This record gives sequence, C-alpha cells and structure tokens, in this order.
Amino acid sequence: MSIPADIASLISDKYKSALDNGSLKFVQTETKKLKDPNTGMPYLISHMPSLIEKPERGQTPEGEDPLGQAEAELTVIPEFGGADNKAYKLLLNKFPVIPEHSLLVTNEFQHQTDALSPTDLLTAYKLLCSLDDEDSGKRHMVFYNSGPASGSSLDHKHLQILEMPKKFVTFQDKLSSGKEHFLPTFNSEPLQDAKVSFAHFVLPMPESEETVDEDLLAMCYISILQRALTFFQDWTNENPELKKSYNLMLTKEWICIVPRSKAFSDEMKIGFNSTGYCGMILTKDDEVFSKITEKPELINDILLECGFQNTAGQKPNEYNY
Repeated sequence: MSIPADIASLISDKYKSALDNGSLKFVQTETKKLKDPNTGMPYLISHMPSLIEKPERGQTPEGEDPLGQAEAELTVIPEFGGADNKAYKLLLNKFPVIPEHSLLVTNEFQHQTDALSPTDLLTAYKLLCSLDDEDSGKRHMVFYNSGPASGSSLDHKHLQILEMPKKFVTFQDKLSSGKEHFLPTFNSEPLQDAKVSFAHFVLPMPESEETVDEDLLAMCYISILQRALTFFQDWTNENPELKKSYNLMLTKEWICIVPRSKAFSDEMKIGFNSTGYCGMILTKDDEVFSKITEKPELINDILLECGFQNTAGQKPNEYNY
C-alpha cells in the first residue's frame, strides 16, 4: 500500500505552504455546536462565506478536469497505492472546509458516479489508520459524494479526508458505540437511529485494524449500498428524473451510507454533501446561519428534504412500497 509513515507531516507542511502562497483559501469563521431538541442529533454549524468562491456542479467548463491536472502546489503525493503503486494521488482541497482537508484522487480518470472498488476502500481506510492519533485525540473521516444529488461538484472520482472536530460526537458514533462488527442479513439490518428523519445505513467496523481487508470493506460497502439503492427503484415511473446518488462516510469505527434525492434545499438556501449527514453543517448565507442556529430542529427537516424517509424497523423488501 506504501502510504508514507510521515503522511500527516507531509499534508501539514504542504497545507501551510499552499496557504502562504495563496494556492488555497481558508477563512475560519463562526462555528456553533448545537443539538436538535427533538431528535438529540448533535450539529456543528459553521458559517463559511469563503465557500461562495467554490464552483458548484455544472460550473466547471466542459472538458476541464481540475483533479486530473492538479496544481503542484496542492499535490501532497503524486503517485501511490494500487497494484502498481501509481493508482492514486493525494491532493489538498482547494476549497477546504477545515485545515488540511485532502482529496484521494484516481490518477486514471474514473467517474464520480462509479462504485468504489475494494482498492479504493482499503486505500481510504489505510489513510485513516495513518492519520488518526489516539494520543492527541486526532480522528478523521473519509467521505465519497456520488451522483448528481450527492453534493459532488466534480466528475473525476475522488474521496475526501478531513479531521473530525475535537470532542464532536456524531449520531453514527452514538449508534455504533459498543456494538460489535457485523454484516447485515435479512434478520439483522444495518443500524439506523429511529429519531433521525432521513434514511441512513450504518455498520460498526472491527476494533482491530489487522482484520480489515479489501474483502471485508467491499462486503460492508456493497451490503449497505444495496439498501440505499432500493430508493431509486422507480417501479411506477413517478420520478423519472431521479438519479442514483448517495453519500458514503467511513471512519475507523463505522461505515455509513445515506441515499440522496437532491443536493440543495428548496426551503432554504443551503446544500449538503456527506458532512451534513453526520451533523457538520456548512452555510455560506448569513440569513440561513441565523435561522438554523436559532432553531436547529429545522435542520432535520431539510436533511430529509434532500434525502429519503427513515426506514428504521423495516425489512429491505418493505422499502418504498
């Protein structure tokens, strides 16, 4: 796999130099930690006007591949991983939501709607293992925004890696805490929090890193992806425009998939990618920031608007009938 032992330092050093030379822009703004009084879901709401400069889906000129022709100033490792040790590159995100926000990008063009391969998953997991640090309390999450409604902005296949905010406990953390790893069967469904409005599928990961390999990760991913994709079985042709979209989130403790119906809320000027579905809400708009910090229970409604109804307690053959 050959992830450099000093990967954390490589990312940190490259981030500092890119920030100094203006290759990326990060503006630390107001952040509030809140809890939905009805569901108990914790939120970390960040006001980030600097994200206004980030291109949305469809704003990149046709034929351009910003991740394929990555800037040297943003490139941490140009080639690593895969059978030939050249499958991926590690880049800094040009529009970071937190410091050292990184991208795991395929060197050969693959599409962001493609399924993740076992090698993609294992490379991502190994990065988590290399970056997490129990002594300092550093913990990371990998996420993959797949499909037009997922909040992805670029077509070149890439997973994102960011450090989790200190002492922020996601609902997935609570849901999987103390649970042993398992693969779903007809009698044991993936974990879901019945209080949360939107459909989500969570599996606890094994405690020991040594037991996690490509096969295990692929089985976890496929089993919860199959459940997420049932929401796109449009038997009655009621939603012919609905395209398969989902958010995948992976930590060393759990893996989660959330099926997505749209990227942006019609009710409020806000969009979500994977980070929103583990409670890290980013807003560029002053008015939206004020509204949701005053009334955090609104977030549960708009996350549902951009996802699908929770199916906790239902068997897979009961979804969407």
